Amino acid sequence: MNQIMLVTVIIGVMLLILGRKLFWFFVGVAGFLIGMNIAGQVTSGTESTKLLIGLVAGVIGALLAILLQKVAIAVAGFVIGGYITVELLRLYGAALPVYTRLHGNAYWVPYVIGGIIGAILMVLLFDWALIVLSSLAGASMILHGIAVQPRALPLLYVVLAILGIVIQAHLMRSRALAP
Repeated sequence: MNQIMLVTVIIGVMLLILGRKLFWFFVGVAGFLIGMNIAGQVTSGTESTKLLIGLVAGVIGALLAILLQKVAIAVAGFVIGGYITVELLRLYGAALPVYTRLHGNAYWVPYVIGGIIGAILMVLLFDWALIVLSSLAGASMILHGIAVQPRALPLLYVVLAILGIVIQAHLMRSRALAP
């Protein structure tokens, strides 16, 4: 397992389990994803360079989450919503028209639609949107970092996402019931 895959799995597990509890981490992951995407497109550097760019962008995202919470909520919802939409389309083998491609396999139309939905959900239904989006993004990141038979990916994705939602909902409920 290379560095990027290992970091992706660790971040995915943390996001899957603690996405709602660590909102700043959720926004940091959005920054990490943006940084990794940009690094992959603009540099032909080593894996370590791309990872460093992603981590720096993640730290900037986490700081913005702390300082500009309302803006960070909408931006993170947009980034993660778009990411999840494209990942789900890829995972379930949707054939998308060529005109939706932005760069290589990046699809901008579904990304923007998913991003808008994610941003709206984050603003209107913060806790539950954060739980669902972080669980879906965490499951996707985990699957990107491990070797699994392609036929098992859709089922494993659903199982991981449901597991994350259940764990985070339980953590939210137990916190609400605490004296």
